[in-house]
Amino acid sequence: MPGSDLAPAGDRGVLLLEGGLVLTLDDAGSAGPLSVAVEDGRIAAVGPGDALRRRFPAAGRVDCEGRVLLPGLVNAHLHPELQVLKGAVEELHLHDWEDAAHFDQALVLLSSPEGRWIQRAGIRAALADCLLTGTTCLATYGVTAASDEVAAEELVALRLRGHVTVRDVSFTPAERPGPPRIYRLHAEEALTPVELEAAARAHARGERLIMHAAETEQRLELVLERFGTTTVRLLERYGLLSPRMLLSHALYVDDEERALLARRGVPIISSPSAEMKLADGIAPIVDYVERGVPVALGTDSAVCNNSNDLFGEMRHLGLLQKLRFGADAMPAERILRMATADGARALGGWGEHGALVEGWSADLVLLDAHNPRLQPLVHRDGYSNVAANLVYAATGQDVTDVMVAGRWLVRDRRLLCADGPAIWEELARAASALYDRIL
Repeated sequence: MPGSDLAPAGDRGVLLLEGGLVLTLDDAGSAGPLSVAVEDGRIAAVGPGDALRRRFPAAGRVDCEGRVLLPGLVNAHLHPELQVLKGAVEELHLHDWEDAAHFDQALVLLSSPEGRWIQRAGIRAALADCLLTGTTCLATYGVTAASDEVAAEELVALRLRGHVTVRDVSFTPAERPGPPRIYRLHAEEALTPVELEAAARAHARGERLIMHAAETEQRLELVLERFGTTTVRLLERYGLLSPRMLLSHALYVDDEERALLARRGVPIISSPSAEMKLADGIAPIVDYVERGVPVALGTDSAVCNNSNDLFGEMRHLGLLQKLRFGADAMPAERILRMATADGARALGGWGEHGALVEGWSADLVLLDAHNPRLQPLVHRDGYSNVAANLVYAATGQDVTDVMVAGRWLVRDRRLLCADGPAIWEELARAASALYDRIL
């Protein structure tokens, strides 16, 4: 594939990506041997190759033969600074993490001025890993001091599309430059009437919020003890349920609450790999989808997942839902949309990204269709196994190229927006310094 610079495709005129197998994942759901024209950072057209070559005769061309072309993936829940702690807390339930003294010591160090460089190294590595495995948009969820602003800086540096969560609901997002902010309530154990009232004021002025909600039975019991109700009903009491209130996990939600979430249009962010590893349970995703509740995907963190690969989340979500609801549950294309279109909707980006649509941002990924993992790929009138093989066979290692807003950020599996080897070397140095302090 020619071209390896960071310049937007529009700086060279129109760029025509042709010869690949394209899944648009828009409402029309077009798929097949299509071409995609990119101009000025946006998708200028999607259609048959001959027609686009006639329409854009002077376009530069990229040969995508042997590639599958998708919209960029959306990771709606990521704790990036915990990348440096991958593998540090194993064989423990979420509520037993406090028994791992070295984990608490690590969080203290990451929050301190002297540990800030370690925090940054983890954040930069996590974001780079997301990019290399096909994520073009993500929402970072900080758990240590100052990590939100570091994440914002690293998102800009890597040219990723992103959202950063913040705890301070007293300011408006316009007061801080860079990626959009999402206000976070964190989880049930941190809820107080004062914080809920502040969140309600932010929500009333149109801000987006996010919270770990009903992830475990213990957290549900905690809310019942403190507030005399469940998590979802508590949020409804404060007027917080709407399409701008994102709930991560939402495993322990009763039938009445699910109906309420559907009426309010509340997006759910599922992280099935972490939920399995922590033995949280299996989220009722099939029921949510049948009720019309929007569902997006997230990888959560390297501590409870050990991976930033959204293809793994797609596979695990599909398998878990089949285990719980039956073999006919969750068609593969529906899961692909959760990782793209529905993630964009949850974060407020639908209409800008999340599908390959003329006029939208050119955020896209290419996968190696010749990899034995994906073979055979068959796409004919009336039959296609492409979505199924992407969901159940592909991994982030199959991603070869990534474009965001018309810029190539990854080419031939190599970062163009940063020095990849230097990122991994710094992560190793940071991990060594951290473990020298906590072990």
